[in-house]
Amino acid sequence: MSSILKKLENESSFDYKVRLCIAKLNKELDLDWIEIRDLLGLDCSPDHLRKLSYAYKEITEHYGEKLNENVSDEDVLDKLTQKKLELQLERTKLQAEKNEINKWIREQGRTENFYEKLLIALENRKTVKVPNYKIEREIGDIDATVDIADVHYGKKVLIKGFDDEVINEYNVEIFESRMWDLLGQILVKVKKEHLTHLNVFNLSDSLDGILRMSQLQVLQLGILDSAMGFSEFMTNWLNELSRYVYVDYYSCQGNHTEIRPLGSSKGDFPHENMERITTWFLKNSLKDNQNITIHDNKSLVYVDVVGTKILATHGQDEKNLENSIKEYINVYQKPIHMLKTGHLHNTHNKTVGMDGLQNIEFYQSPSICGIDEFSVKLKKTANAGSNMMIFERGLGRTTVYDFKLK
Repeated sequence: MSSILKKLENESSFDYKVRLCIAKLNKELDLDWIEIRDLLGLDCSPDHLRKLSYAYKEITEHYGEKLNENVSDEDVLDKLTQKKLELQLERTKLQAEKNEINKWIREQGRTENFYEKLLIALENRKTVKVPNYKIEREIGDIDATVDIADVHYGKKVLIKGFDDEVINEYNVEIFESRMWDLLGQILVKVKKEHLTHLNVFNLSDSLDGILRMSQLQVLQLGILDSAMGFSEFMTNWLNELSRYVYVDYYSCQGNHTEIRPLGSSKGDFPHENMERITTWFLKNSLKDNQNITIHDNKSLVYVDVVGTKILATHGQDEKNLENSIKEYINVYQKPIHMLKTGHLHNTHNKTVGMDGLQNIEFYQSPSICGIDEFSVKLKKTANAGSNMMIFERGLGRTTVYDFKLK
């Protein structure tokens, strides 16, 4: 080993590293920066070490000159200590960056595993027996919509009153019971109104998600199991509905289905939403059903229903629905006759203007889940439910059927 590579007696580890780095810059060492880094046992890139070495050399030369000018040892020591602390801080920053990168890699691995499990679930799903006849997608002057909001699949709810009576109970089994009840009520109105086409709006929060740690106490299923369970059920539900009418299925993006990776906050990843996954699952499961169109999932869904321009969104970003209609019209320069939302688990509607014989209005849909702890906290309570609206060309919404679900 070259004598220059040997650590001197009474030489600190830090001084030894600085001396070798300066020796490399002075061409006194025939080693490359990778070999020097490995020799010194450093955890940084060779390029980073090279850049730091120039700083070490400049500092050493500078304080060497100061010493020759009879600068006190204490002053030199203080400044060297400060510089050493700065270098240690830089190393700490590099280590923190490395930790974040490793965290991101682990998170990416979980994400890939998540999609792999979904693909396996899709491949192993039970075959759906789709209708063997075609219902033509013919729309005249009358059409209809059905709103499904705030399912919160996988959540367990038990709300009791003052005398311990059950005000609302909810779980996966009750969800399925309510949805089959809803289907029966829809079909009664389909027959009454002689409908052959139906627009189904899923106003989001289909899953409960995990926005807060406290939600872990009320989840019946994990996120992945919830996504698969909801998707499989809705596949069968929509397939059954398609035996009687042609179905156009639209879905929005809610706050509970928002994905927040790496400890991110609300809105950091606006398009990372589990509603996209469930919609993708439905589209693949029902691709052979000629009586259904599963539309791409969007945050804002804009649909023309026999001349009535409907904008549907979950509603978590709407502070005032009346103002929201005006603001959306102003931003997008498109007519809006009805704004559909969910989010608050109770019904609220109001006419805010008119366009000929059509009203301009908002309609906040009830929830499939019914009241939960959040609703009680806001003192916004209502029965679990849904609705069907009848629209006529030139007149807009003419009828609303409110469906109460036990």
